[in-house]
Amino acid sequence: MVKEVVDSGKRVVLVDLESVKDDGLAVVSAGMGSPAAAKHGWRNEHLPAFDLLEKYLGKKVDYVVPIEIGAGNIAVPLHTAAFRGKYLVDADGAGRAIPELELTTFEIYGVPISPMAISDWEGDGAILFTKDSLKAERIARQIVVAFEGCAGIALYPMSGAKLKNVVIPGTLSLSQKVGSLLRKVREENLDVCEVLSKELRGYVLGVGKVTSKTLEMRGGFDFGVVEVELKGGGKLRVHFKNENIVAERDGKVIAVAPDLICWVTTSGEPLTNVDVDKGMEVAVIGLKAHERLRTEKALRAFKHLYSEVGFNIEYKPIEELIK
Repeated sequence: MVKEVVDSGKRVVLVDLESVKDDGLAVVSAGMGSPAAAKHGWRNEHLPAFDLLEKYLGKKVDYVVPIEIGAGNIAVPLHTAAFRGKYLVDADGAGRAIPELELTTFEIYGVPISPMAISDWEGDGAILFTKDSLKAERIARQIVVAFEGCAGIALYPMSGAKLKNVVIPGTLSLSQKVGSLLRKVREENLDVCEVLSKELRGYVLGVGKVTSKTLEMRGGFDFGVVEVELKGGGKLRVHFKNENIVAERDGKVIAVAPDLICWVTTSGEPLTNVDVDKGMEVAVIGLKAHERLRTEKALRAFKHLYSEVGFNIEYKPIEELIK
């Protein structure tokens, strides 16, 4: 998707929250489905979904907003903004990657999800009206299955004023910073853990070799566990539902969502859960979630994920667990 933008010569205009007009119309553009399916078969499903919602709304959309800071779901709104001539907002609805719509700050802080457009790459699709994102997720996941694992979605239409009150700010700029840091690690052969922990105030959860990975698709989601044999002894396990939910070292939980659990190779290559494979030398970096994801209301939304990946636990901040 990024290559298509670059090759087309189109510009992406990134705007900070202060530049967003209060009376402007903002829409979230995203992909939905299995990351594994999308990696091998994405065909720009987001564009017909965006067009469908704009047509239904009957007015020009001014701003495109990322739903999350995920790999594909950064490329999707960037691509939409470029090919539909919209501004891209330097913010998102999660400050991390998330597996479900109900985990967005849009939902947590009261932005109606409807009307929501969902489409395949040929433009077959629907406009959904639901009372909340949980119901939208259940319906949309069934449509995703019908679309063989991938769908484009456009949702959470809102005013610029509302947008400013609910999003996690500055996350695309942060992503650019991370990219620059990783490039520097590779070019100057630096210690990736030292650079990221210092520059991002992150926590090194473990460094070692991936010894096993399980992957199972259930209900449109990728579930699994990655095990890492740590340098110096011990094992780190990361449990995921599309995204990383719980990290445990030698049976002790050391990080849980919404705090971030991030993969990178020891040479400085970023990794999605789809990319992680047996035999890789990896570092696992933990980061504190934004305060908007650490409120009581936000933590309630994340709680069910722990049991879904096999843990009966309550949230504790990474800075406490890592001790």
